Amino acid sequence: MPERLTIGKLAVWGKSRPGLSPAVAKRPVRGIHTDSRKVGSGDLFIALKTRNDDGHRYVESAFAAGATAAVVAAKNKKSFPARIQKKLIAVPDPLKALQRMAQAYRKELGILMIGLTGSNGKTTTRNAIAHVLERGYPVGTTAGNFNNHIGVPLSILSFTGKEWLGVIEMGANHVREIHTLSMIVKPDIALITNIGYAHVGLFKSLENTTTAKFEIVDGLNKRNGFLMINGDDHRLFKRAQELGIQTTSYGFSSRCTVRATSYELLSANRARFEVEGHRFTLPMPGRHFVYSALPAIILARRLGIDRTDVVDALQEISPVSLRGVIRKKKNATFVLDCYNANPSSMKAGLQLLDDIAAKSEKVAIVGDMLELGSASNRLHKQLGKLVYDSGVKRALAVGEYADSIAEGAVKAGMKAKNIATARSAEEALDRARKIIKPGNAVLVKGSRRVHLETVFENL
Repeated sequence: MPERLTIGKLAVWGKSRPGLSPAVAKRPVRGIHTDSRKVGSGDLFIALKTRNDDGHRYVESAFAAGATAAVVAAKNKKSFPARIQKKLIAVPDPLKALQRMAQAYRKELGILMIGLTGSNGKTTTRNAIAHVLERGYPVGTTAGNFNNHIGVPLSILSFTGKEWLGVIEMGANHVREIHTLSMIVKPDIALITNIGYAHVGLFKSLENTTTAKFEIVDGLNKRNGFLMINGDDHRLFKRAQELGIQTTSYGFSSRCTVRATSYELLSANRARFEVEGHRFTLPMPGRHFVYSALPAIILARRLGIDRTDVVDALQEISPVSLRGVIRKKKNATFVLDCYNANPSSMKAGLQLLDDIAAKSEKVAIVGDMLELGSASNRLHKQLGKLVYDSGVKRALAVGEYADSIAEGAVKAGMKAKNIATARSAEEALDRARKIIKPGNAVLVKGSRRVHLETVFENL
């Protein structure tokens, strides 16, 4: 972090009450953590209270690990030993203080900020944009998967001050969460990847999901900011038109401002497409990865990055762990996509399976899709139908909704003997060994909680 980012400056930004030692206030901040186990010498610890724990329990541990200061709720300050009270930044609400600190730091940084959200593909898109733009500028980006009300401010506060632009991912499962994040990030460019059924059980409807994602424009630079959207997503396209926001759209359809054409699979691990007559290659198959590459191409062009550098950068990107990775095992080809699952991403996974399968027989091991609320049974039955309609010959459904998936597949036309069920990944292993044959192309996809990657690992 830059030397100018001191404990005292953060205390002012967080609206701290008096009591912090002047000597402590002058000290620079090395890092900021909400997990005391990650604290080291010179760090600031922020004591957050969650549904499951209270960070105030670990303040003394943070100081023992080398913390310079800690942000605590003012009402808790006197509960700590006198020897550390002058090292405490006492605020009414530590979470809001953290968010205010990040908002103030973002303003001080004064850099171009790209903020993105969406139901699927956020992390892959964010990584593609950051990787390509690094060819021309120092880039700061979201730390790991820190994309929520805690992670976004922590990501911004981790910037060193040497960045020329930032790429920040925003996730949410309730209305108004993206609004809060957008007002912190204040994006100059906002991007929405798509609208899908992710978290629909919490948002209650796709209409609410759409409204929530468009909250990203609440903090958008009003003078010359603009919105980027997946133009093939009809909900996004329609809402953007209704709001009258300056918009650049991308995708495969003719209505998009920037359009990908001539998509072709070069091998099991390479695909190629064209944009305005220029060829780009990705080191992974799947049309959904093109949707992640297109914003990077558009932004690189706007920022003056040479097209040759963009071509080279895109050839170097790789799928995020457990998201669309192609692996060989037991003389079969596997698509491993076990980080999350919802109807939209399941459809993309099955399309990717089709892309790599060629003439191979297709097998699908699919797990529960979470947070779908009252629509869970219906959408899992639809998944079963989609599996059958995708030309899958044998399938294994895993999890609480395995029977619903099987019911949907059988009703669509799959023979009952060709779809097995299991309640857990452990139970699924023996069944998977029986249905996977040499030469098969196999999709392994489900929500993270199902742990389907362990099926692949233990085959």
